[in-house]
Amino acid sequence: MHATANRWVQPAGQRWLTGPAGRDLARWRLICIPHAGGGASSFRPWDALTGSDVELLVAQLPGRESRFREPALDRVQPVVAALADAIGLLAPKPTVLFGHSMGAMLAYELARRLIQTAPAQGPRLLAVSGRTPPGSRSTLKDLLGMDDDDFARALSERYDGIPAALMADPALMAVFLPTLRADFRMVAEYEPKPAELSALPCPILAMGGIDDRHAAPETLAGWQGFTTARFDSAIFPGGHFYLGSDPAAVVARLMAGLPDDLR
Repeated sequence: MHATANRWVQPAGQRWLTGPAGRDLARWRLICIPHAGGGASSFRPWDALTGSDVELLVAQLPGRESRFREPALDRVQPVVAALADAIGLLAPKPTVLFGHSMGAMLAYELARRLIQTAPAQGPRLLAVSGRTPPGSRSTLKDLLGMDDDDFARALSERYDGIPAALMADPALMAVFLPTLRADFRMVAEYEPKPAELSALPCPILAMGGIDDRHAAPETLAGWQGFTTARFDSAIFPGGHFYLGSDPAAVVARLMAGLPDDLR
């Protein structure tokens, strides 16, 4: 039976993770990391889709929602280090990492860090969504030098992720642009050396939309080279933000890919 939607809290009073109250005694933990510009609320529908035996936690990065007044970070490693520290404050339990788009990039780096520095907190499964494998050539660097109008227009045309009402309100756009710019700089300048791209000992599940122009289905197979364990992939109807159309199907596929002892 699925849990009903609940109020969300920050475990141990920390800022970096948030999730439904009353899940701290759950058998295993699912940590989700949103896309560029996204906040924890993008995973609110997952509250009612995960059972009471799942401790659902979502990364809340600076510059959005409850952390709106904090400046956004534009480098991968400070974000990963802070998330690893936040996870380190939690009681160890079996953990699954899920990240979408920019969040998949961060989830991979977070998995690497946890496995190296805190094996007890390392993921039992890494699920990556809407993201080409690490080391893929960035197609976003042209965005970094654009003025605000061109930057916002380019994001709207490429990703269809900016609501029309927001695009039509220059004052509101000006409020959100610093966070978007920081996130896209983080993604565009993520250029790890080949020696840093280690294969993980945990399984990887790569997910995406069949019409995603930024992470085409055939590119997701490249994630297979980043695990020494099982690799699976799943393709859904839709584009880059496919997971918002049918979150129940996405969660169901994620659950089907869990290690046997977590199902």
